[in-house]
Amino acid sequence: MNNDTVGYFNGNFRIGEHIVKSFDIVPNSFEDMIQMNKTNKIKVNLSDIQSDTIHNDDSVELEMTNFVKNEAFLIVFGGWIPTTFIKPNSILLADRNIVSEIIRRYNNGIKKVNEELDSFDNIFLNHLVMLDISAFVIEGNERKISTNSMIDNQIADAKKDLKSALPNLVIADYPDGNLYYHRLKNLIKPNIEKRMTFLQNIAPKLNKQFSEKSREQAVDIVFKTAKEMELKRDDFVIMLALLRILMKGKKTAAQLVLKDSQTFTKENAYNTAFDLTTIEMLFGLDEYHRKNTNYNIALITQDKGLSLFASLFNNTKITGRADGKVQVKATIPYSVFSDDEDLLKNYVKWLNWEV
Repeated sequence: MNNDTVGYFNGNFRIGEHIVKSFDIVPNSFEDMIQMNKTNKIKVNLSDIQSDTIHNDDSVELEMTNFVKNEAFLIVFGGWIPTTFIKPNSILLADRNIVSEIIRRYNNGIKKVNEELDSFDNIFLNHLVMLDISAFVIEGNERKISTNSMIDNQIADAKKDLKSALPNLVIADYPDGNLYYHRLKNLIKPNIEKRMTFLQNIAPKLNKQFSEKSREQAVDIVFKTAKEMELKRDDFVIMLALLRILMKGKKTAAQLVLKDSQTFTKENAYNTAFDLTTIEMLFGLDEYHRKNTNYNIALITQDKGLSLFASLFNNTKITGRADGKVQVKATIPYSVFSDDEDLLKNYVKWLNWEV
């Protein structure tokens, strides 16, 4: 099927001749995203379909071809979903580039730039969605952790500019107002700072291709540095560093997020640390809303590297909470690693993950 037969038309979601009131979708994997980026083809698996013409027990598998370019990615707990299949009642956690792009593209609900419609427009011109601007306002625009006054200014400016761009866009509000963002910033600030220090120390040492011998040496350096900085072995930034060493190929997801450089600056470190924090914010929001509301949560980004990296974590499960953060168990596809069986055993030992 192509995008002419699947999607929202006149306010209804349609699959061919079928009008679908609601559905569940199996998150797509890292391999699916690689395939989509190469061929523009997407596989989709739908279940729990509410429709007058499709039985509730039936599942629907589709293979679609994108005829418009991907200008946005929807990352969800356990993978990602094509923008065509955004679910009703969704809250989208928007990173900085998304908010900026909305303001650039639209004025009073109309696309003001002379560009063809794409997947980004499919979301914001065809759906009534709620935008969570937490990541945007806390990240700030100065490549450093925002102060409370900086956050307040970001909130005011973002709300004003977004309302001018898309008057019908709903922006998530919290009972404590701006205090919610201040407290969230204070919660994540210590870990961001610790990750930044780690990254500035370790990233220049990872800017190369690894042999079997140098790979083991690099892993030792990662763990030694983490111990010196009192980072937990399962911290997200340790996972990123290990994946930079272990993933095969060039321009891997880990490389794109780490932003390889021999002169890895404090600003580079902040950007990378905040990317990881944004994924953690997605996990935390998803856990909260699964337990307390009927909202569907997704992280929306234009960052292809961040999208690829986030989609690595499949079969995700919340295992608990510690230090205000959710603890997540996930599997990573074997295909991203070397085919060497001995090294695979070491991957499991080093990462302490299922692979």
